[in-house]
Amino acid sequence: MLVSKNLVKVVSVAVASMSLMGVGASVSQAASFTAPKLGVAETMPTDPAIKKGDKIFVTVKDTKNQKVNVLDAQGHKTSQKVSMGSTYTAKDVKKAAGKKIVKINKSQWLNIKDVVKD
Repeated sequence: MLVSKNLVKVVSVAVASMSLMGVGASVSQAASFTAPKLGVAETMPTDPAIKKGDKIFVTVKDTKNQKVNVLDAQGHKTSQKVSMGSTYTAKDVKKAAGKKIVKINKSQWLNIKDVVKD
């Protein structure tokens, strides 16, 4: 009985040490591996400057609410809304109430974060 317990302990220690040696070898092999150099990806600017006369496209981050608030010339919200996917020509761009806004017609303005250059 005592001999079998000792034999089980010796075998389990041997198996554990072999598995640790195998893991250590694969870790050292992975550490010496160098990744191939990849080409530089062409990146699109995240916020291209929208200027007067540019075509703009209304985008929405919230998928449930497919409308964007319309602002007045001072940058305050109005009761009007514009649907996602609408295309306009930027009549003017200015900064009001701490945010950049784009004029889409005579009295309607949109937050620059809600539109992208078309």
